Amino acid sequence: MAGADPRLPPEWRDRLDALAQSRGLVPHTQLAVLGPALREVSDAYNAGDFHLPWTPARLAARLHFFLVRDQAKVVAALRDLAVPAAWCADGPALRVVDIGAGIGASALGVVRALRGHGVTRPLELHLLDTDASALAVAAEVLAGCAGVRVTLGGGPPDQVDLACFAAVLVEVAGGVAEAEGDARCAARVADAVGRLRPDGRVLVVEPALRETTRRLMRVRDVLVRGGAHVHAPCTHDGPCAMLGAARDWCHDDVDVDLPAWTQPLARAAGLRWQGLTFARLVLGGAPVVRPAFRVVAPPRDSRGRRERQLCGVFPAGGTLAWVDRLEKHHTEANAAFAELQRGDGVDLEPAGPRVGPDCGVVTR
Repeated sequence: MAGADPRLPPEWRDRLDALAQSRGLVPHTQLAVLGPALREVSDAYNAGDFHLPWTPARLAARLHFFLVRDQAKVVAALRDLAVPAAWCADGPALRVVDIGAGIGASALGVVRALRGHGVTRPLELHLLDTDASALAVAAEVLAGCAGVRVTLGGGPPDQVDLACFAAVLVEVAGGVAEAEGDARCAARVADAVGRLRPDGRVLVVEPALRETTRRLMRVRDVLVRGGAHVHAPCTHDGPCAMLGAARDWCHDDVDVDLPAWTQPLARAAGLRWQGLTFARLVLGGAPVVRPAFRVVAPPRDSRGRRERQLCGVFPAGGTLAWVDRLEKHHTEANAAFAELQRGDGVDLEPAGPRVGPDCGVVTR
């Protein structure tokens, strides 16, 4: 995977325990307290209840589990970020705004992702949230990140290099009709796109559930019609082909487990720690070079045959199709086809419904 490892390194276990202790919260080892609290928070989020009171136990669960998991999703969502060359050169601080920042999970993920892509410039983080107590925790979480200056609250700034929405649209659209929810979400993201510098980016990360993901797919179409350019995961700016079938929703499933110290907590709450699933959208005011295709479904392999569902513009027409390769056609040029997983970008030359022995396959 390009960029940073999504998993927090082991020293963060002790750092988060120290932060918890400074606030009178339990450490990550107190499973009898954290397990039920984590389950309560997870159930509330899944039910669309975003006004759960933050008891000490729930805040500790948020710190020890959700921060670790959600920052990893942001790192993974930016793994193929088309980083402008200017970002990697010396210069003034890059301006990052995190809308709905909470306790700093997404901001931490952005910092780690940018550093993993070779961005060494200082970062000016603007964290926005209606919960001032959560922002205070976020400031402490980010205090250990070198080259970072944090501003809490206020309105969204202009001249932004990177704006982040993580699990925000699911709240924006909560409790209203579908059309109104879509319009609200599109307006929020469009406002962020309008505040970007010429080479700026907007990242949206949402839960990988059918309803929330298909909402993001519809919002994507609205934004493209309004002039925004999709950088990822889409490989084209045409209408989203997966909206045509109600059973489809375009999301990532990245083969990265959570750190070992979080796994007992996940077990205690009955939650998964294997893999990272999320829906994402990366936008900008200007186009970038993208892979020709992206894998949008789990592999479908059988004896002597490998199949991948690809989204992209096919020469014969259409933007969504299953492409296969017979094992008898395996060559060095197309060997990468067998390793493709959901979310991977790929170039095929020539592109068609079948990968032949002379077809070149290059992962992106």
